[in-house]
Amino acid sequence: MATHTPPASDALGPLLAGARAAGRDVLLEPEVYAVLARAGFGVPRHFFWRGCPADAPGDELALFLGGLPGDETVLKIVSPGILHKSDVGGIAPSSRSPGLVRAQASGLWAEVGRRAPAAERLGILVSERLVPLSGSPAAETLVSFKRDPAFGPVLVLGLGGVLTEWFSSMASGHSTVVLRPGRVREALRRVLDRRPGLELLFSRSRLHPRAPLDLDAVAEKLESLALLAEAFEELEVNPVVLTSDGRWVAADGKARLATPRPEAPRRPLRKIASLLQPTSAVVAGASATALNPGRIILRNLKHAEGLRYGHLYAIHPTQGVIDGIPCVPRVEDLKEAVDLAVVAVPAEGARDTIRALSAAPRAESIILIPGGFAEIGKADLEREIVSALAASRSRPDEGPVLVGGNCLGIVSKRQYNTFFLPQYKLPFHDAPGDNLVAVSQSGAYLVSLTSNLDGIVFPRASISFGNQMDLTVADFLEHFLEDDSVSVLAVYVEGFKPGDGERFVELARRLRARGRRVIAFKAGRTALGAQAAQSHTASLAGDYAVARDLMEDAGVVVAETLNMFEDYVKIFTLLFDRRPGGRRLGVLSNAGFECATVMDRLYALEPAVLSEETRTRLRDCLPGIAHADNPADATPMADTRSFVAAAAAFLDDPSVDALLVSPIPVTPALDNLPPDLAGAHAENIYAPGSLPQELLRLFSQTRKPVAVSVDSGRLYDDFVTVLQRGGIPVFRKIDRASRALSALCTG
Repeated sequence: MATHTPPASDALGPLLAGARAAGRDVLLEPEVYAVLARAGFGVPRHFFWRGCPADAPGDELALFLGGLPGDETVLKIVSPGILHKSDVGGIAPSSRSPGLVRAQASGLWAEVGRRAPAAERLGILVSERLVPLSGSPAAETLVSFKRDPAFGPVLVLGLGGVLTEWFSSMASGHSTVVLRPGRVREALRRVLDRRPGLELLFSRSRLHPRAPLDLDAVAEKLESLALLAEAFEELEVNPVVLTSDGRWVAADGKARLATPRPEAPRRPLRKIASLLQPTSAVVAGASATALNPGRIILRNLKHAEGLRYGHLYAIHPTQGVIDGIPCVPRVEDLKEAVDLAVVAVPAEGARDTIRALSAAPRAESIILIPGGFAEIGKADLEREIVSALAASRSRPDEGPVLVGGNCLGIVSKRQYNTFFLPQYKLPFHDAPGDNLVAVSQSGAYLVSLTSNLDGIVFPRASISFGNQMDLTVADFLEHFLEDDSVSVLAVYVEGFKPGDGERFVELARRLRARGRRVIAFKAGRTALGAQAAQSHTASLAGDYAVARDLMEDAGVVVAETLNMFEDYVKIFTLLFDRRPGGRRLGVLSNAGFECATVMDRLYALEPAVLSEETRTRLRDCLPGIAHADNPADATPMADTRSFVAAAAAFLDDPSVDALLVSPIPVTPALDNLPPDLAGAHAENIYAPGSLPQELLRLFSQTRKPVAVSVDSGRLYDDFVTVLQRGGIPVFRKIDRASRALSALCTG
């Protein structure tokens, strides 16, 4: 990579110092041009006419105007307090005549004074009129740098100009791309095939035999801009104009200086092990007379496999025993320090309990269940808890770590359950999932995911992290980074704490480099969604596009919907050890509509080209009216033996990387129902030779990923259950199955 311009502190020191000396936290447009020029961007030929135009000498202006190309120029007000000049009459075209320029400038000065009387007017910028290259998709582009509160320094490139918002709405938010400094070139190349609008900027076409912009040159300029912009909170250029004479020129610019950011508090992350695998625990908030959340948690912990006998306690001011568990009146009366303390008392009482737990080495970890803190405006209570934890960190033991508040708790498989839900409402049946950890900011969503996947996937740990008063979502990624037995991390997040998004994507990148997968759903996609997330968990919901683009660049599988998230969790967990050799898909169905539909919904997959041997095998085993190619339409006449033989032919073909099997089960030719005691039929899905048992046999004999679609009603739920408990992911629509396989094969 070529050498970049030195950092802003060296190259732009006098300019920045001048702005601060003038009491400004924004740069003037001519100052922005100076920054952009150092980064290698073209800037308009311009003249800064300081002060009131009526008082300024004209010789220097006349000399400047005489050197401009064309017959027109552009006049702009220069004011640190005016961001949108056109809103206050602060921009106007003019001819190149010095006299007319002076007259036009005086009128513009007066108009801005009338429409924005409180704004400080420093002068007039006289600039050449840029003529965009007609018909080029790169005629106007958007370039910006910003220091995102959660994700740190980021660059944005996209279709720009006055239609920036329109382009974004027409492209469903995909008319721009967010880029991490230091990774611009690689990220741009990777994202273009998913962003057709952006691809226009760098691709040749019948209209443009040469690409409008050179990707490598643009990447170099963006990297240079990022190095210079380290001293800025944000710097935006909209538009950058591709001119008719081939220049790429910044037509406008805004910049705001950075403000100091506090460092994130240090947390002893080694204690997450005590949080997830405690051998001793205490519960604060269990009622002796009612089945409140604390009592439910206490009962759940009483049956915990991971706790040592006799090392579970409750805190209660008057009771000696609750449900056979010994009580102490205060935290200070605990006879031993515990690995885990669960605090399930209201907010004010929770603060006092956590103060007591933090004042001395009494707990290695804390789960704070209740809300009632910053998410409802009581930030003072939250600050007091954070202060108590911070004070404990100065001790040699570094105090406890805390997850929550406003969280449901944690279920640690074969260890314990602190969900305050009775198990008859949310049962946990053993299932695959020791390679999966589910981390959710929303406890309610974690419950939904757990219930929907019950008996199919049972995660190693299900962690509700709530407000992130202490432990953050990135902390859990860091904890599991060194645990190679966890291959899939499923994350539902509403917002990141300051700086934590940057940690999250870096940790996700490291996990991906080790062959593991992070699957994420980011809530707060719209303004209303972000507002709801803020009220829910006091989160910094942030800009969805920033989170999405940077997570995808780090190798995170980003789900756009909750259905996608659940499908991806299922298929990655069940099929993780079946790494596909490519993206060539084989499709076997017994319904023509499914064959047609899936070909329209391959996503990033491609149809496998079958060998002549495979096509011959299909012709030999399927009915004569069947389509014996890919996709194979076995027709409803194909019986179980024929259908399974066709599936085996697909799996044996080296050109097939993954197989999607979709038997519409209503045909009487397939054996896919449980036994009927009344004797209405002789089918038995539990018997050898039935369709699900035969598919499971094939599944056990191959290392290729296999998914099944069962697009029929409740009558066939048992058929689905048998397949999924045998490890085959099943989807109730074929396009959901192909989308999930696409994510597995490409994510």
